[in-house]
Amino acid sequence: MGEIGLEFLAAFMDINDIFKETVTNTSLNSGKRKATGAPSLRELKESGYGIVSSSEIPAKKARSGDDTPEQIAEQPSDDEEGGRFFDDGLTAEEKGVMEWVDHMEDMDESLDHLAVQRLVMRLERAVSKNTTDRINHPNNPEKFVESEAELDEALQRLLLLANDVQYLKVLVELEAVPTLVSLVAHENADIALDVIQLAVELTAEDAWNHEGESAEERTAVLEFVSELAQNEFFEVLGQNLRRLNEEADTSEGEADRQGVFQTLTLIENLVSLDETLVEKAITGMKLLEWLQSRITQTFAQTSTEIDPNQQYAAEIVSILLQTSDRLRSLTSSRLMDTLLQCLAKYRKHTPEDDVAMEYLENIIDSICMLVATADGKRLFLELEGVELLILLQKQMHVARLLSLKILDYVLSPPPLSSSTDSSEAPSLATHSAETRAAAKRYIDQSGLKYLFSILMHHGKGGVQKLHKAHPQTDERAVNCISWLLRLTDQGTPLHWRVLAKFVPSPADLSSWKLHVDRIAELNLEYFERVRDAEVRFDRDEHEEETTVEERYLSRLDAGLFTLQMTDIIIAFISEEPSAREHVELRLNRKDRSLDDVLAELTEYIETKRADSLAAAVASSSAEPRDLSSVLQHL
Repeated sequence: MGEIGLEFLAAFMDINDIFKETVTNTSLNSGKRKATGAPSLRELKESGYGIVSSSEIPAKKARSGDDTPEQIAEQPSDDEEGGRFFDDGLTAEEKGVMEWVDHMEDMDESLDHLAVQRLVMRLERAVSKNTTDRINHPNNPEKFVESEAELDEALQRLLLLANDVQYLKVLVELEAVPTLVSLVAHENADIALDVIQLAVELTAEDAWNHEGESAEERTAVLEFVSELAQNEFFEVLGQNLRRLNEEADTSEGEADRQGVFQTLTLIENLVSLDETLVEKAITGMKLLEWLQSRITQTFAQTSTEIDPNQQYAAEIVSILLQTSDRLRSLTSSRLMDTLLQCLAKYRKHTPEDDVAMEYLENIIDSICMLVATADGKRLFLELEGVELLILLQKQMHVARLLSLKILDYVLSPPPLSSSTDSSEAPSLATHSAETRAAAKRYIDQSGLKYLFSILMHHGKGGVQKLHKAHPQTDERAVNCISWLLRLTDQGTPLHWRVLAKFVPSPADLSSWKLHVDRIAELNLEYFERVRDAEVRFDRDEHEEETTVEERYLSRLDAGLFTLQMTDIIIAFISEEPSAREHVELRLNRKDRSLDDVLAELTEYIETKRADSLAAAVASSSAEPRDLSSVLQHL
């Protein structure tokens, strides 16, 4: 039962006389009603809440004529089952009070403009009283603990706004936002955490993303958060974040850890709400600096464990880097160095639990976002990131496989800007110097040995289980090999070192066939996946104007890109007669030929150049060219 119910029920039942205490009205009570005390029996009866006096009951029964003597005789007595031993023990008068209390609490849950005004008035009174108590009794917490509890409750009441965020404009109109911002710096960290929790609930996607109303409600939340930002909310929030002590093994430490979690949740909410606000929050809070420190610091029992907030901090870094191009471009070398240090911890051991596994994946995703840019690739090379990848690939645990994702991003060309003409899609001649340098570094440091070991699934039972748990490893290995072939000029020693894995040599008379067989096997596997996707799509009904693009996208989902990467490798190794003969033999067993490979590569080249998928698919019907000419456009 809520505060209102307890107050009026206590007044009616004379509980104050029993315990010799005085119940005082809170600001919410005085704001919601004109009356200052509990209603009288007469007032409750007149309001229709079933209140009658004991003297009225028999008279009313006698006059009503509703029950005949026979019906009265059939009614169970108090001693029968369902009587007083199974009753709630309340008199008719007490039931009337309870009914009235329930009605008043229902009124509290409903929001309108006046209700929000009362909530704000209650908050302002609670803040004023608490401030006065703290000034008058700075060294006597017992004197202001009651007002602090009232302030806490006033903030909790504001959570009702999460059910109807359109009334957030009332908070702005009544200038309640500066009050909320000031409370983030309250001496009691619990009060600050109440404000943060309120901000989290109001910005959660569930609060503003409702079907048919999301635009209006999203605008209301945006305006509210913008008002918070104008009142330096994020600056104060950043200061509060740094005063929280997660290390303490006490109830206060647990509350502080929850405060850190709520703060990070607020940032995640803002990502869904508006990218501009996220950048304001990061700048105002100096968040990147804090995150860089937090992802390296654990408050778990051992140094190798990852605590939940450390994992969440790593996740926020990953989310922010994926969300904002500006953040990626502004990233300093310190963040890259920090992420590589976090990754280096897994050279010697595997993640101990799901939290640590998710932490590792987030670290890897963050590095991938950074190396997707030319500046990020340069930093990665300067900080010896390629060497770290090779060290990880030497190990027989999960980091060996996950490191391929980073290598894939490092070797892939940086994305084109919106102003770049589609005809200038990356080719052998247009890859950045950083990308070529990364390929050279990887080959020179003997990375091919470990890359092909991963491709061939070398290792004992535990390694085989890892490959089954991470099926995308084959796709990344194939992609990396195709990029290494394209990033090295044909006829150079670097290119030959990659190609030598697929052609016979005096030093290797057998393993090259295994490598060719593996590429042919993957080519056939992904060809079947794409073909099955085409059959399923053609069998279903689709609107004519969207059929071309949707059909192409369904093929991509089935693995068309990986099929094309294996086609590129086959095109390169087919330049050597022995390898060409062997790969043709494997393809012919499944009714495929090099002509099919060339047709798929032609489509790949035209797709890179086309302005739209429809134009790409239309142009892919052109006659395939010979392998040598195709290689010049990859």
